[in-house]
Amino acid sequence: MINGKRGFVFLGLAAVLTVLFGFAGESMAAKKYTLQLAGAYPSTGGTPRALATEKIKELVEAKSEGNITVNIYLDSQLGGDREILEGCQFGDISMVAQTTAPQVAFIPELAVFDIPMLFDDLDVARKTFVGPFRAELNKWYEKAGLKLLLFEPIYYRETTSSRALEKIDDFKGLKIRTMENEYHMAFWKALGANPTPLNFAELYVALQQGLVDAQENPYEIIWASKFYEVQKYLTNTHHIAFILSVTMNKDMYDGMPDDYKAIIDESMKEASDFLFDLAKSKNDEMLASLEKVGMNVETPNAELKAELKKAAATVENMIRKNVGDGVVDSIIKASESAKK
Repeated sequence: MINGKRGFVFLGLAAVLTVLFGFAGESMAAKKYTLQLAGAYPSTGGTPRALATEKIKELVEAKSEGNITVNIYLDSQLGGDREILEGCQFGDISMVAQTTAPQVAFIPELAVFDIPMLFDDLDVARKTFVGPFRAELNKWYEKAGLKLLLFEPIYYRETTSSRALEKIDDFKGLKIRTMENEYHMAFWKALGANPTPLNFAELYVALQQGLVDAQENPYEIIWASKFYEVQKYLTNTHHIAFILSVTMNKDMYDGMPDDYKAIIDESMKEASDFLFDLAKSKNDEMLASLEKVGMNVETPNAELKAELKKAAATVENMIRKNVGDGVVDSIIKASESAKK
């Protein structure tokens, strides 16, 4: 890992423009770029995120006929989520792939994606992120010096537990491991649970020993971490959409020739479609696998779902106070339109 805001010296410029400079108006082949694409998530396991990262490299390099090279750095090779996003802002890293959660510190408006129970399903979420709301998203990222290239909902955060969660009373006193996120914690408190931030590396043992009763993560993480060995129940709470974004340093993007920018844009659109379809397929596979190994899978009934939405309203009010009614209203309007 490389520490420090300017600690990416070994990379040189984030986009390395080779010495093939010619006269003005020279063809696309006259200039070559090397772009870094960094992520803090694992490169192994054949996950949709890792495969989509490879797809981006494949598409960009093929469409540019080798004039744009994309070098991938996953597994936190260039730092954690915060470090790589700072590196992208400074132009030391060309592109970054990550979820929205660590970006809220840089783009406060992204807190809207911490509103629970916002999307009925991932297809609705995807339709929300186009049109007028996508234009809003683009502006939020641009204020932070970033160009938003890809923005895809790929999973939901679901809930596993040592006891069945069939009605609101079942949540009372539930010790649930959450991220150290004030909005996530407020949601579980509103349900009567006891949210407990805990290092992810310690979670399996904590579940095994009963130090916590429950946790919430996408199917993929539940499966890969073998939480089914220490948790009997899986409730499809679908409470928060898990979104993957790919951003690029805006000045770098703006400085590229128009035909290069078109290649980047086209590649990201194709990679988005690939990622969404793959994630949907993998979600179905993972859920079937979790059922096969013996987890009791439940979907909240109408009464419990209403209680989940009631608790979500508490978080929505918090976020309205912190980022403004206009920001929250924009995503709610877009999501309602996407349901039609």
